[in-house]
Amino acid sequence: MYVVTFLEITDVPVKEFLERVVGSGWKDTFSPNHLLKIFFPVLMTIAPPMSLKLVLDIIRTTTRTLRLERDNLNLEVDFLRSQLNPHFLFNTLNNIYSLSIRNDALASDLIMHLSEMMRYTLYDSNTEMVPLHLEAEFLKNYVELESVRYGKNASIHFDCDTEKMDGYQIAPLLMFPFVENAFKYSHSTTADKCWIHASMDVSDNQLRFEISNSKGELPEGKKVSGGIGLTNTRKRLILLYPDQHILFIENNPEYYKVVLTLKLN
Repeated sequence: MYVVTFLEITDVPVKEFLERVVGSGWKDTFSPNHLLKIFFPVLMTIAPPMSLKLVLDIIRTTTRTLRLERDNLNLEVDFLRSQLNPHFLFNTLNNIYSLSIRNDALASDLIMHLSEMMRYTLYDSNTEMVPLHLEAEFLKNYVELESVRYGKNASIHFDCDTEKMDGYQIAPLLMFPFVENAFKYSHSTTADKCWIHASMDVSDNQLRFEISNSKGELPEGKKVSGGIGLTNTRKRLILLYPDQHILFIENNPEYYKVVLTLKLN
């Protein structure tokens, strides 16, 4: 004895699909034209959420990459701050000691400049943006302290009017590597009289910073070690001031020149 069981399908799309299969056969049901008719509505249904998810994944990946780059640059800036302490501080303290032995009144001025610099690097510059006039004062103090070490055998000028810089902000220690390099390379050559000329000016919400230094042949067997300063500065400019800066560098046997124009605020 056989028992016949009937399966009733209530889902209309499934029922219509099975009726088409029974009526037209598997060959017509799975033909390219019929599959395309089925696939296109399915694609239109799932494509928008899949596309949205893909776009969101790309945005998340890009944001994560930019965050990592910014974090790496912040670490390099921290390292740049710490670099001020060893060699620069050692040389400056030696100069102050020598002047104090001679009871030179310049010693007290150097102590004041050094104090201002250390306060800036330890406290004032620990933010993403700093007042432009503080950055300018920091560079002026650095130039003053280094000028003492060079003495009369150098022509060093830094033209800057900090009163014109009130109300403007800038990323901290952005131009310091250029100044540091100017002193490093001009002092390391065999030229009888080295020179460093720098200027910093603001006009129409635009900063123009320029510095150039003398160059010559290095003494035999002497090498000037490079640092992360210039590479770090290029990365920071691209990340922090995209399409808002122009960096021009001219390097020839007689002199080295840097011109940075930057749109502020």
